[in-house]
Amino acid sequence: MLVLLMLLVGPARSNPSPEPFPLLLQQQLQAEFRKEGEVRWRPVTLPDSWKRRQEPTRGTGLYRIALPPSTAPAGADVALWIEHIPSRHRIRLNGHLLSDRAGQTRHLLSIGTTLVRLPPPARLQGGVDLLEIEVQGDFPRAGLGLLHIGPEDLLLRGPVWAWQQQRLAVQLVNAAASGIALFMLLLWAVRRHERALGCFGLLALLATLRNQAYFSTASPVPGALSSLLFYLLQLLTVVLLGHFVRAHVQQEAPRFRWLLHVGGSALALVGTIGILGGQSDAVRLLAYPVLIVMVLWSLALMVRHAPGDHPAQRALMPAGMLAVLVAGVHDYLYQTGRTTVSDDYWAPFAVPLIVAVFAAQLLSRLAAGLMRGDRDRLELERQVALRTAELNEAVQARSRFIASASHDLRQPMSALRMLAELLHQTLREPPVAPARTGQRITELASQIDRTSQTMASLLDGLLDLSRLEGRGQAPRPAAVPLQPLLRTVAADCDALAMARGLRLIVRPTAAVVIADALLLEQILRNLVGNAVQNTLQGGVLVGVRPHGRTQVRLVVIDTGPGLDPARLDDDAPGGGLGLGIVRRCARLMQAPLSLRSTPGRGSSFSLVLPTAALSRTSSS
Repeated sequence: MLVLLMLLVGPARSNPSPEPFPLLLQQQLQAEFRKEGEVRWRPVTLPDSWKRRQEPTRGTGLYRIALPPSTAPAGADVALWIEHIPSRHRIRLNGHLLSDRAGQTRHLLSIGTTLVRLPPPARLQGGVDLLEIEVQGDFPRAGLGLLHIGPEDLLLRGPVWAWQQQRLAVQLVNAAASGIALFMLLLWAVRRHERALGCFGLLALLATLRNQAYFSTASPVPGALSSLLFYLLQLLTVVLLGHFVRAHVQQEAPRFRWLLHVGGSALALVGTIGILGGQSDAVRLLAYPVLIVMVLWSLALMVRHAPGDHPAQRALMPAGMLAVLVAGVHDYLYQTGRTTVSDDYWAPFAVPLIVAVFAAQLLSRLAAGLMRGDRDRLELERQVALRTAELNEAVQARSRFIASASHDLRQPMSALRMLAELLHQTLREPPVAPARTGQRITELASQIDRTSQTMASLLDGLLDLSRLEGRGQAPRPAAVPLQPLLRTVAADCDALAMARGLRLIVRPTAAVVIADALLLEQILRNLVGNAVQNTLQGGVLVGVRPHGRTQVRLVVIDTGPGLDPARLDDDAPGGGLGLGIVRRCARLMQAPLSLRSTPGRGSSFSLVLPTAALSRTSSS
């Protein structure tokens, strides 16, 4: 916008020679006017608009201007520059024809500019020159703008140059907006789900190209087709604006959508028939109010549902659309001749403004997306580092567990080998005392059987652990009555306890907990089994104690040699297969597992579980 401001004000500040202009350049403000066929001349003030002074905008009008003697230096070429004049006109000076464009095809914009040299043969030396301008008034903006008279080189370096630079600035701004719109369309081609981006990019491209054509000196296509093309472009940009707003605020607005589809199609059909039939002015007179209503509806929808985190951000797009609406109303008044002929279109100024607003919002989204991408990348790197550390920790824990399992398996394996060698040795020795030899063989066979059972239990533990880690799914918590489960585990371990001379006591309970039944059974089997196997005298107690209002504590107490509480940690070496299974099952169920142990007096394992509603109700 700063560049635009510099370009717009630049001509006024870059005037090559500002001082001589007031002396040598003249503006003609007074003229006389009559219609072709009339006799009486009427005084008018330039710029003159037929519509504003209620003059019929049809037929041929004649202007007569008395030019005072020129103040130009002797020998200087004097010229006449008319900033706004109908495209079909004829200019005479003292009866000499200077310009004849009355027979050319009507230009799309109907109003143009002309620079005419006043040759010395046509001028009166020292007298008043009579300038006659004939214009064709077959459009609503018929009239005549200001006349600038003076040395041709000063005109070209002064007002003509300033006028050209101003129009060039507007063209450059619209060309830049066209480039931004093209970039939006390319971005939409990659992100097809961004309907708002595609609609806005297309309407901005069409609108800015149309704005640049406003300043063209020649129509790209002949006559009615050129007028039809501009009309359809105007209609399409308004319809696209409506669809853009619906997509931008994420509102279906079915009635507005119906107006866009049905109303747009009807205006396109009626406008095509009317313009090709030579009624372009009447078509614009009737269609443009409907287009203004569509823009108003779009603005109201944008005001009610404008997205954005801050009020200023939500107000940007409605402000830009309001500028477009004001420009559209002004251009409608200008198109229908309700403003002065020296006026100009405002849309070439308003459209780049709303393009800049949307581009700024899009740039803000891109910047936010990049920042969010950086944050996500850093978070992903952090998560990857965390998962890598967890994986390394798991690998190390598995390595420690394999080492512990190997140690547990090596002991019974070594014992089996020793017992097998003793058995072979006993069998090879000559039987000195047959009864004693038979007893020795029986003892060795019993020891081999017990050692093989120990190995079998260790291997079963490995298989159980493999099944637990290979389930590939989360625990399935459900209501589990504890008493049947305790009874089943105690029945399986009772024979071993009796063989070792131990008492296995299970306290009855009515507690019902929320847990995975399979995981809880594995925990109980391993805790009770380990307690029985590692206790030499005394016994093992299994019971349930309250823990708060909604939890219970499952306890397994033995009178064994005791255990280091650090073995409950995954980082601690040792612990055996049974304790490894207990740790993993408790971690899967997210149930706190604790150990209290006194060397030489025994250990107490406890597992905290939530109780079911049924259990709490029965307890109460």
